[in-house]
Order: sequence, then structure tokens, then C-alpha cells
Amino acid sequence: MKANIGKDKSGRIVVSFPYNPLLVEKVKSIDGRRWHPVEKHWSFPNKDDTLEKILKVFWDEDVQIEPALRTATSKAKDIPLPLEGEVSPSLPSPHVGERKGEGYHLEDLRRELVSRKYSYKTIKGYLYYNKDFINYVRKNPSEIKDEDIKDYLVYLAEDKGSATSTLNQAINAMKFYYGTMLKKKFMYEVKRPRKDKKLPTVLSKEDVTKIINSVDNLKHKTLMMLIYSAGLRVGEVVRLKPEDIDSDRMLIHIKGSKGRKDRYTMLSEIALAVIGSLRAWRRG
Repeated sequence: MKANIGKDKSGRIVVSFPYNPLLVEKVKSIDGRRWHPVEKHWSFPNKDDTLEKILKVFWDEDVQIEPALRTATSKAKDIPLPLEGEVSPSLPSPHVGERKGEGYHLEDLRRELVSRKYSYKTIKGYLYYNKDFINYVRKNPSEIKDEDIKDYLVYLAEDKGSATSTLNQAINAMKFYYGTMLKKKFMYEVKRPRKDKKLPTVLSKEDVTKIINSVDNLKHKTLMMLIYSAGLRVGEVVRLKPEDIDSDRMLIHIKGSKGRKDRYTMLSEIALAVIGSLRAWRRG
């Protein structure tokens, strides 16, 4: 999906693209963003590092930069701009670290993940932890041993205070690269940390009612009721379409959920009634 980057009349950098929740998530990771509903684009203050930040989060997308912005940027800053129609090379491929002048290449990992249709978040996480690991041990991937893996996990647990979920994600990332791709047998012997045993915070019916009733916007209230009654993730509820609501069978069809899996979940009668009110309000 192509993203267009240019400048508006006030000199701010603007980014526009066909709606895609993953691209919206990327934009929201950049400070200073502002959405313009009329123009249908995002704008950013034209600071020294703004374009570089944008290119970094759009590193795996087809980026189109307006000629005027391209010319001004290439003269003022040393930023590797992509050619017309070329995917931005800014992050984190192909060079993600250096030691004594040697380049560490994780392009093979990125290509393998992309070819297997891993999600953007998984690709980003796997590249991050493998890059961080290499920068920590300061070794070439072919020189990595089991003790290096253990030392890095201790570093994450003790020095960074990482949670169990973070350690497991790092293990998954390194197992895929060193175990699956580089065939390092010792990776399969790496033990996972014990899971934290925490009791969940359970709200009472009165608390849930107060939270939902505190929202005046009918659309937002409908989203909150669907999240609570059907157990939906935020990313799932914002992608729902009218045809996903099966009022006859009282089911909601969730498409492309976590792990790119479809599933069905229950539709409550109260949520259905609120959806009907929202539709009537929009028609009126």
C-alpha cells in the first residue's frame, strides 16, 4: 500500500494513504502528529528529524515523496531517500549493527518473515530483539553460542527488569533466527521463564455500567459495549463492518484477528439494540 509524503501550504509535512489500521498505528507512534478529517491526511511539524522518523516507521511500505520535499530534504539533510516507487530502506534493514567495521545483516531474517506472512508487529519485534541481542554480545551471528543467549536473557531480566512476556518474545525472536534459520540446535534447549501468577482485576457490574454510561458519544459507547460483551480487542472492534454482525444467529464475525485467524463470538441483545440505535441516528 502506497503512502504519499509531501508538504502543505504552511510548510508542515503531510502523510496520506488509503485507510489501513496498521498504517494508522505506525503514524500514531510519531510525536507531533495531527489528523485532518477534511483533507484526509496526517500532518507533522517540519523539524530536522521529522521526515527521518516517518521513513523509519514506514520502512516496509511503498513510499512516494513529493519532488519539492525530496529536493529540499536531500540538500539540507543526509537522509537516504527511497527512489520513486521504492520501499524505504531506513529501518532496520539491511544493516542493523556494526562491530569492528563488520556489517550485521538481518535482511535474510526480514525476508523470511515477510515471505511467511508474519504480521507487521511480529516482524518488527523479531528484528528488534535480534538486533538488540547482536549489539549486546558484539559477535557475528555465526559465532553465537548458548552462553551468549543466556547472558542476554539475564541482562534483560536483571538490568532492564523486563517482564516474562518480554523475555518470551525475545526467546521467540532468537529461536526463529538461530534455531529455525541458522539451525543452531542449542536454541531448542533454552528454557522459558516461569509465568507470573497475577490475579486479574475484575470490575463489578455497577463499575462497568458507570464506565459505559459516562460516555456521551453514541458510537464510542457502542464500541465499548461490544468490547465488554463480546470480549473484543480494540483492533478487532474498530475493523468491524455491518456485514460482520449476524443478528439472526446473534454472532459477530471477527476477521483477520490475532495470528490472522477468523473467529466468531457472541452478540448480546443489549449491544445489538445499541447498534440499531446508532444506525438509526446515522440515517437521521
